[in-house]
Amino acid sequence: MTVSNISLRPIRELQFHEKAQLPVSLVRGDDGQEIIVSRYADDIWDFWPYIPQGNRKLSSKSIDWHVNLEHGTKLTDPEHAALLAGAKDFIWSLFNEPIEGRQRPFMGTIVGHFISLIPLLRWMVTRNIRHFRDLRGKAIEYVSVARISEKTGKPVATGWHARRLMTLEDIYLQREKLADALDEHPWPDESASALAGETFKGRSTKTPRIPEQTVRHLARIAVDYVDQQATRLLDARDTIAHEVNGASGYLATNIRIPLARDLGFDGSRDFSNELALLRDACYIVIAMFSGIRDSETLSLNHSCISHSTTDDGIDLTWLHGTIYKTGQRAHKWLVPPVVEAAVRVMERYRLPFASEIERQIAEFERRVAMTIPHSHAHKMLVKCLQIARRDRNSLFLGTTPHRGHTTNVVSGALINRRLKHFCEHFGILGENGKPWLLCTHQFRRTYAYFVASAELGDLHYLREHFGHWSIDMTLLYADGATDEFNTDSDLLLEILRSKAEKQEDVFRNYLLTDLPLANGDIMLSDLRRTIKTARNKDELIKQVSDGVTLNGTGHSWCIGNAKGTGCGGLCVFEADMCVDCSYGMIGPEHLSVWKEISRQQQEALAMPDMGISGKARSERILAKANNVIAKLEAT
Repeated sequence: MTVSNISLRPIRELQFHEKAQLPVSLVRGDDGQEIIVSRYADDIWDFWPYIPQGNRKLSSKSIDWHVNLEHGTKLTDPEHAALLAGAKDFIWSLFNEPIEGRQRPFMGTIVGHFISLIPLLRWMVTRNIRHFRDLRGKAIEYVSVARISEKTGKPVATGWHARRLMTLEDIYLQREKLADALDEHPWPDESASALAGETFKGRSTKTPRIPEQTVRHLARIAVDYVDQQATRLLDARDTIAHEVNGASGYLATNIRIPLARDLGFDGSRDFSNELALLRDACYIVIAMFSGIRDSETLSLNHSCISHSTTDDGIDLTWLHGTIYKTGQRAHKWLVPPVVEAAVRVMERYRLPFASEIERQIAEFERRVAMTIPHSHAHKMLVKCLQIARRDRNSLFLGTTPHRGHTTNVVSGALINRRLKHFCEHFGILGENGKPWLLCTHQFRRTYAYFVASAELGDLHYLREHFGHWSIDMTLLYADGATDEFNTDSDLLLEILRSKAEKQEDVFRNYLLTDLPLANGDIMLSDLRRTIKTARNKDELIKQVSDGVTLNGTGHSWCIGNAKGTGCGGLCVFEADMCVDCSYGMIGPEHLSVWKEISRQQQEALAMPDMGISGKARSERILAKANNVIAKLEAT
């Protein structure tokens, strides 16, 4: 359902009774007739028809005006009628008459504006302020209040603080459209961002990247479940389901427990836990090796994999889903084969849930036909029916106990809880030695880092799963993605940022320290001296990094290949060429590789049938390798 059928008449033009009856959300029934889901006067504005993301809880798709206020009162109580009216008018004005220069927001964004408004409403009640216009001259007092979380009593993130303060600015900007608004800027000559201490220049993402050792452990376990455990677990599930065959209660339990033990589990609970871990593992593999957001992962349907071949004969695997960030639209992402394996597991995993959701749809259809049209019961059943229809093809289906054990797409909140449990269960630790607090939003940045590492030729972990990522990923997307789907440009930008960040880290490590170098010391010596006396070391390092393109060979860093100078990439196969190359840098991170090169050449020289030319070549490489090792081990 689109929002196009909703009235956009300005609020100030409406009489009280007209505004009260104004529909704020609509849905179309099976008969083609519009059903009013929520009206302006309702205490709950339910926007579920307009917020399709399956990963969001239903409660996050509505505005509940029963806001808890001081002394146990609620915003919907008669004593707060004026404040409720002003709040409703302001929130609705953001949709039907957007702030000048801004696009009409999605309903999910409207819910976000409401959440940002709540702390202000609570503070106003404590100050006995009943109208927004009465905030004149007092708004600055809210700055320190907005900084503190009402739940924890601790400071909120700078971005959240700024968002809360921007709400006051928005009330001022909407003043011509509202009967109750601020008639002067809440803080003249200042901005919400500045007051919150939020700076945009040079700001880096706060989303943590999963540490390499943690990723290695996490991926090993998740991939093992997909590749090695899935068939056994799903076969066991089907066997148990066949034996139970409709039995319920104690009878089903008496069948399930001994059978689970016979199949190698401690009992039915242990078996259920293993099945849940399998779904967790599939989510981890898909998110880790595709870089897609949680909303996109949980938008996946069955049969979401396709294949293509480039003009150069490279086989590509594509994952099809939906992207929501700038509007709902179809998308496809380039993925390695391990993602397809996880999708195939989930396609089998979902089958019992798929059968159940089809049964639910039939039941909802029967009950809708029996209820009075436009009654509350009818609206609730239409909601359940349309959500079930939306979810019927979803890959990540589950049962929701607090919603009458209905089957729907699992929520992002559940996935986040499960991810933390996964790390606790398997002892997957962070750098502090404690279980890593894994969250869905960490996968995207971590993925970008590993793709950037692969493109730099420096992927030490998970190399076998990233396949073609040693080739510039943008070229592969250009080959197959832009024909009918938009490229996920945000993801490509994240990869470029990670690539620049990693390259900058390499130069920072080389320039700010006196680490021994086996090559590149002459090239970097002047820069090292300059850095030591520079006022802004970070800025100078960034300038150096931005001026070159770094490529990794595994045994060195090369700055010549991208410019078409040097050996043209031959050094990837002939490591000794890098030792004396003026475009190469060899540092401590390459020491283990050169030790292995030395060992291999010693083994080659010990072979009795080595010819004269082969022996001479091995001796040359061995001498260079030992020279590199000696320099890198020098203190």
